[in-house]
Amino acid sequence: MQPNQIKKTWWLLLLVLAALSASSFVPVFELLGWQYKPVSLLSDLRQEIIPEQLTELQDTATLVLDSVVTEVQPTEKPLYPCPPGKVCIEDFSKDKSTLKGFFRALRQAKHSPVRIAFYGDSFIEGDVLCGSFRDTLQLLYGGTGVGFVPIASEVAQYRVSVQHTYTNWEAYSLVGKKSEAIELGISGHAFVPLPANEVEFKPARRPANSRFHQTGIFFKSRTENKIHYRVNDTLAFSSVLAPSDSVQYLSLPLTHAASLKISFENTDSLVVYGINFDNKNGVYVDNFAMRGNSGIGLAELDTTCVQQFNHYLNYKLIFLQYGLNVVTETDSTDYSWYKARMIKVVNRLKALFPGTGIILLGISDRAANLNGKIQTLPAIARMRSAQRQIAQRTQIAYWDLFEAMGGENSIVTFAEAKPALAAKDYTHLTFLGGRRLAKKLTDALLFEQTRYDKNANP
Repeated sequence: MQPNQIKKTWWLLLLVLAALSASSFVPVFELLGWQYKPVSLLSDLRQEIIPEQLTELQDTATLVLDSVVTEVQPTEKPLYPCPPGKVCIEDFSKDKSTLKGFFRALRQAKHSPVRIAFYGDSFIEGDVLCGSFRDTLQLLYGGTGVGFVPIASEVAQYRVSVQHTYTNWEAYSLVGKKSEAIELGISGHAFVPLPANEVEFKPARRPANSRFHQTGIFFKSRTENKIHYRVNDTLAFSSVLAPSDSVQYLSLPLTHAASLKISFENTDSLVVYGINFDNKNGVYVDNFAMRGNSGIGLAELDTTCVQQFNHYLNYKLIFLQYGLNVVTETDSTDYSWYKARMIKVVNRLKALFPGTGIILLGISDRAANLNGKIQTLPAIARMRSAQRQIAQRTQIAYWDLFEAMGGENSIVTFAEAKPALAAKDYTHLTFLGGRRLAKKLTDALLFEQTRYDKNANP
């Protein structure tokens, strides 16, 4: 009868495993043309990660938001993915809820107003993009009025959504003249009336918005002042502006007005921000365009002042369109400095407007003469990457405007189209080009609403 060999087998197995484990710590060496490499018992289970991949994994696994670390869980495949050929909105929030409050408000748009703030630079001034976007939403959800209009504007004569003239006003802004005594409003502007001041508004020359229905004025006055206003060039009214350290809103009693002319009698300590044109329901898009603004200046807006404005306006959605005033033909940076500062701006906006959805629009295409050929600036790609990371790290939504335009050299195609969709500066849109992009933006927003509704009620 043979003795039991099981114990000897186990001892042999343990010796082999110990030898293999020890060999994994022996460094690589070569002897007489033969190269020794360490043995890894887990080589088939372990995935090699190069430093670049490690950085990417760290960026997607941990997002640093103003010294607050938030772990991001792996995202599931969307129940209703983006169809081929459509540029969809990317929601980087944990539960894809960035726009939930806005979509819920839209369901009640027939009964109460839904307001959208559209911050941007010269790309959106004159309502070249916002005008068509507003028109489409109002056609679908109701609303009559252009929303908030500043007292003065560099491009008032080019804006077709409202007729606007003014005289004898001193302007202050985030990118222009500033004063510690003048507090800027939610749009980043403030205006001080001078003697013989006047501002006049008339509706757009379109049947749908041929009359003003509900109007009010935002102001701040530390002493008693008086406002005079004339409706339809015939009806004259006056109202007393009570003194207050807070932003005030004076509703002007007029309906179906074809014109409104305003002046102020006593200009001492008076700051006027803008006029609001809306109605009791529907959607309103307030165009807060500012030429030369990079977006970073929004950090300078006073917290209390913004909250006082939002008490009246109650925004449900905010768009941020910036970047064109940062990229240059010769810049080769990765815009990490811009990313860091805009992350702080977005996080501050989230704190100022709790529950309000925020969508960051990626930079549009911009071209210049490079080596004798008009083509997209190389810096555009780096800014797009930085902006997407801004949206990811602040967990807001992102829409790729560059891709929606058609990608590389699309601004050249726009400028050379007949009729032209963009100006020959290869940066700004024509109203026809704005209409085209507004349609794509509206389509993306409505598709996101449909996807949200289906995911909420599968």
